Amino acid sequence: MIKALVPLAEGVEEMEAVIVVDTLRRAGWIVTTAAITPQPITASRGVRLLADTDWAAITPADYDVLVLPGGAGGTRHMIQSPAVQTAIRDFHAQAKFIAAICAAPLVLQAAGILAGKQVTCHPGVAGDLTATARSPNRVVVDGNLITSQGPGTAFEFALAILRHVSGPAAVETVTPGLILP
Repeated sequence: MIKALVPLAEGVEEMEAVIVVDTLRRAGWIVTTAAITPQPITASRGVRLLADTDWAAITPADYDVLVLPGGAGGTRHMIQSPAVQTAIRDFHAQAKFIAAICAAPLVLQAAGILAGKQVTCHPGVAGDLTATARSPNRVVVDGNLITSQGPGTAFEFALAILRHVSGPAAVETVTPGLILP
């Protein structure tokens, strides 16, 4: 059973968090949302989210995939979190899958893991992404790193994570219920 860890913080982009968590859970994954700021979390558009647990209560090494939703505020909190930064570096060192959407590739840049990687991000933060080559594509996969542009690409992002970690058959099991084009 694949286990994914999704950090949540004040200012997270709610669509990017909820769509990814929902899609991966539909595939039978164990997905844990872990708050790195006090709960409940107020997301970027005022939606209040309640994480499954607090970051301090989990062991990141127990997870197979780390998924970082974006949002300006959530991204700032993840950049400033030594625990999240350590988890990113540890996942990278072990070649575990790391996924980041919207502004969250800046969190990966802060962790120092983007050298030589191709990524994508929200066009509004593209100028801040200096440690790597930025692609204009909606979703980019470079080795164990999966990145995407923003709320409108959240389903594509979630399905790319599912495809690259669990395989095409897993995608085929969840897409009929999603009614995607």
